[in-house]
Amino acid sequence: MDTMTDACRALVDGVEHRARRAWWHSRLKPRTERQAFIYDTTFQNEIEAVAYPLAKALGRIPDFATPKTYSEKLRGLYLTHPNPLLSLAADKVEMRRYCTLRDSPIMPPRLLAVHDDPMDLALDDLPEAAMIKISDGCKANILHAPGMPLTPAAYRLFLRRFWHIDHWRRHAELHYRDIPRRILVEEAILPIGELQETGIHCAFGEPYLARTLPNYLFTPLGNGPAALATDKGKTPVPLSVSCPEPLREAMMETARRLSAPFPHCRVDFMYIGERCYLSELTISPSGFFKPHQTPGLEELRGDLYDFAKLPETLAQGHRIAADLGWPTETSFGHYAADDPRLATGGK
Repeated sequence: MDTMTDACRALVDGVEHRARRAWWHSRLKPRTERQAFIYDTTFQNEIEAVAYPLAKALGRIPDFATPKTYSEKLRGLYLTHPNPLLSLAADKVEMRRYCTLRDSPIMPPRLLAVHDDPMDLALDDLPEAAMIKISDGCKANILHAPGMPLTPAAYRLFLRRFWHIDHWRRHAELHYRDIPRRILVEEAILPIGELQETGIHCAFGEPYLARTLPNYLFTPLGNGPAALATDKGKTPVPLSVSCPEPLREAMMETARRLSAPFPHCRVDFMYIGERCYLSELTISPSGFFKPHQTPGLEELRGDLYDFAKLPETLAQGHRIAADLGWPTETSFGHYAADDPRLATGGK
């Protein structure tokens, strides 16, 4: 049964009509220009772009002016919270300097090289094992390892698939827009097939939920409601079930230190046995547009985020960005909190 409100239906239908028309016109554009053309032609303003995927999921227009749910609160920050630290932390290159500044107990794998021009990467000079990534993307990486060397043809295919894509345009995650696009080479943690991953969700520096892959085991932490771990039929488990005991406290302390200046941050780790590395800082898991199964859980999780703390984290973000030589002016987050369009999907 379609439970979408009339206003939401009008917004979704309008966006999708323009998107279809833009897609047809984009066929006349060079392949590398099509994504930008479709996005820019589809959305009438940034509020609409940010609202659309969440409106489609909720069946109503999200209220970014007076948000109550988890998704509304955090997705709306793209529009109202110009914190440069969001982009710095999401940058797969620069987040390492942030980790050093915060004296992180667990650090990322070694960074071996960074290239502004992807063609500057010399495949013959790669170490025996390396992971090649794009700095402003998500899941845009390719492995070079014994028995599976990165060939020129595979690297060209990788670049053809990812290099021209603006990740921020995929789901209007606007903080990605301020990340310079670069190729980075980092130490590969092998064997890949034995890696386990745990991500610790934090609200203003307080861990409240852990998610461990590949089995999607969930653990409520601290004041985290157990109900969050049971969403989608999952059963809460102690973190000790999915994570070796010697790593747990180091993970928790790392998560606290790195997430403290952010409204939300998921601190992701990968480990084999007792070897543990920071994988990345995930500012917006799933783009904040995949809400919980029930409105009650959405509000329950939203209650963990006390937005009275936002001015403090914004000031802290500006200080840290300045300390690290990162630009303190952002291209996102400049809508006034009382802009009425925040409650109407940009209308």
